Amino acid sequence: MTGFCKTRIPAEVTAALEPIKDNEEAVRSYGIHLGTEMCKKILAHGIRTLHLYTLNMEKSALAILMNLGLIEEAKISRPLPWRRPANVFRVKEDVRPIFWANRPKSYISRTIGWDLYPHGRWGDSRNPSYGALTDYQFMRPRARDKKLVEEWVVPLRSVEDIHEKFEKFCLGKLRSSPWSELDGLQPETKIINEQLGKINTKGFLTINSQPAVNGERSDSPSVGWGGPGGYVYQKAYVEFFCSKSQLGTLVDKCKALPSLTYMAVNREGSWISNIGQTDVNAVTWGVFPAKEIIQPTVVDPASFMVWKDEAFEIWSRGWGRLYPEGDSSRKLLEEVQNSYFLVSLVDNDYIHGDLFTVFADF
Repeated sequence: MTGFCKTRIPAEVTAALEPIKDNEEAVRSYGIHLGTEMCKKILAHGIRTLHLYTLNMEKSALAILMNLGLIEEAKISRPLPWRRPANVFRVKEDVRPIFWANRPKSYISRTIGWDLYPHGRWGDSRNPSYGALTDYQFMRPRARDKKLVEEWVVPLRSVEDIHEKFEKFCLGKLRSSPWSELDGLQPETKIINEQLGKINTKGFLTINSQPAVNGERSDSPSVGWGGPGGYVYQKAYVEFFCSKSQLGTLVDKCKALPSLTYMAVNREGSWISNIGQTDVNAVTWGVFPAKEIIQPTVVDPASFMVWKDEAFEIWSRGWGRLYPEGDSSRKLLEEVQNSYFLVSLVDNDYIHGDLFTVFADF
């Protein structure tokens, strides 16, 4: 960015960055500290207004403002469960499929050609076409690639070694995941991370989830969103990869649990489900004063079939490619990619349900 803008970097900044240039966390912390000190000098000279460009790094900008005492973390609200893009053409968009929750940039790039974006209800997702998978969906900043190499590139001698990586991410012991563009766990994931860790050790490799929520205040720091004075609701959701044999057992167990609905598909497109292919399920909604009910997140079978190509491709293009060609770990990842199913599981009883009951006897 400084090269593009022809910005002269002070020698003391260059000197401070040199010993930490390969440490993403340290560089971010230094940037927040430097930004805070610069803003303090501006405010000390009587200037009353600051304008911060986030450049898609809003957490750093918010950290600077909190360091300055200008905002409180507890009072930072989200208009929706996902961050609205700045694109003026998407300003009214307020409904998305849950599958891209951890890959928002990919979702935006694959829907950039739509003439209209869902507003009020999801509607028929078969009408707009998703953009094809390209190299763009698998591009990452160099620092993020380095983090993935540090945390995920280890010798994989068995599928249990793969289970361990997924478990560690769910427990917050890893900050990165090939299936996520985000940094670490989301606040709501921490509500169920222990349960997620347990099912990952059993071979249910989770890549997306949300806890059940029944009427939490919209200003809740972990699950809140929307305007003041509202209440938010969620159906418990988990999305994971598992073997064909595990899926068969899971399907049998779901027959005794009528509140559970599922979709499962393998890389080739073989489909198993207890819902219709046009049944759209709202899994997040909110009730706010003097407004209609807002339902910003849905489980949509047609979109799931689009998402599955991307989700399976990450095994090779997001994780496997980090290993040398011909490496045994890379081959193991490809075996999983070609034999496992991707499963979307919803517990529609958001009041008394327990999604993790179905995994108890594995």
